[in-house]
Amino acid sequence: MSAVGEAWAALNAALKAVDGVRVYEDLGTTFDPPALVVMPPELSWDGYLSAPTEATFTVVLAVRADERAMQRLWDLAPAVAVAIDQVQDAVVKRAIPGTTPSGSGSPLPAYLFEVECAL
Repeated sequence: MSAVGEAWAALNAALKAVDGVRVYEDLGTTFDPPALVVMPPELSWDGYLSAPTEATFTVVLAVRADERAMQRLWDLAPAVAVAIDQVQDAVVKRAIPGTTPSGSGSPLPAYLFEVECAL
């Protein structure tokens, strides 16, 4: 497995420790919130190396759109950040509030975590 694949797998494994959420590894799957999905990374190369040296992943935390959505996001976001911090060479840079598409067509409230991983 490539270094990028290993980083993606490590993030997914760490996120499975977060209580109360489902982790989806297949991007084409319609997910049932609360849910976590690790998106394909932005890759960076340091100089003229053939392999990337850094991967920046977006981890999406999505919850149901109802009157408790904000509270659920605030409750789950710290647990997601702690789980990601357990991954060697990974660091959460920021969590951006927003929405994410859902299978039903209505956007879901979400945090988009920007996670940098050294490869």
